[in-house]
Amino acid sequence: MMQSTLPKTMRAVICTATGPVSVMEIRDVPLPTPQPGQVLIKVLGFGINRAEMFTRQGHSPGVEFPRIIGIECIGVVAGYPAAETVESKSARHAVGTRVATCMGGLGRQIPGSYAEYTCVSEANVRPIPATDLSVGTLAALPEMLQTTWGSLVAGLDLRPGESLLIRGATSSIGLCALQLARKIGAARIGATSRSTEREELLRQNGADEFFVDGGEIAKDVARSARGGFDKILELTGTTTLRDSVKCAVSKGTVCMTGIQGGEWEMEKFSPMGDLPNRVRLCAYGGGPDDFMALPWEELIREVEAGKVKIPVREFKLEDIREVHKILESGGGGAKMVVVVSNE
Repeated sequence: MMQSTLPKTMRAVICTATGPVSVMEIRDVPLPTPQPGQVLIKVLGFGINRAEMFTRQGHSPGVEFPRIIGIECIGVVAGYPAAETVESKSARHAVGTRVATCMGGLGRQIPGSYAEYTCVSEANVRPIPATDLSVGTLAALPEMLQTTWGSLVAGLDLRPGESLLIRGATSSIGLCALQLARKIGAARIGATSRSTEREELLRQNGADEFFVDGGEIAKDVARSARGGFDKILELTGTTTLRDSVKCAVSKGTVCMTGIQGGEWEMEKFSPMGDLPNRVRLCAYGGGPDDFMALPWEELIREVEAGKVKIPVREFKLEDIREVHKILESGGGGAKMVVVVSNE
């Protein structure tokens, strides 16, 4: 079952090889054909993620090039494999339904979302409830909400009344985590940034305490009025992980989610020496199950009501190299999205 007016070709960002931003080229390519179990989505917009930057740079094992990258999008169901209809057992969303998707091999094992159309597992899409939110704002949400909510709830098991420290909090994920942690009921929220100029931004988004992050803040945390934290969300990554575990209380948990520091591995990590006694360490990567477990509709309503504020910076498909240059220079305070179409 396919939309009757589908084009034969589409524009897509082709990552021709690993390397600098110049390896990304916009080309006209054949429209993808959904395989059994997949759905064809007309892409309305997609968020930009560090994971895509790392893939383009060559840090994602197993990804073959040339490749259309991109791990998330929002769009409209445009068709199913020829043998499937919306009445069939596998087709759950009618053609024309606005949907969101992320992860599930998108942009790595299968062609990604940096395009006008993409094919994804039909089991990994969720309908977007009726809303007045713009395409740009909606495009910012799938991966951000999945990562943030999953890190706090599945990774850290954050409970009302607990304290939370967010390391690398000025990223879009960090700003969202501050707000969702408050929604969950965290009683004390600390946040870090390398710049003192970001303190007010972090406090506006829910931080109670601010720490200037020069790479080591454990002593500052220990000297603070309330000491260590029950839970720590590590968004900077391996470059500060050794220090972050020292900021946790006994039986506290550190969850590594981000790699803002740009280093995937630690040299000579000694669990018995580097991990404080009775401090727990885990990682959160997220996947289709986490996206489907997300309270998607509820959080969209929170964004719609202004209870969760997502700073968004919009671009066009033609701006993709510029967007990646901004990401390489640090990004900074807003979720960057590409709006492909408004209809």
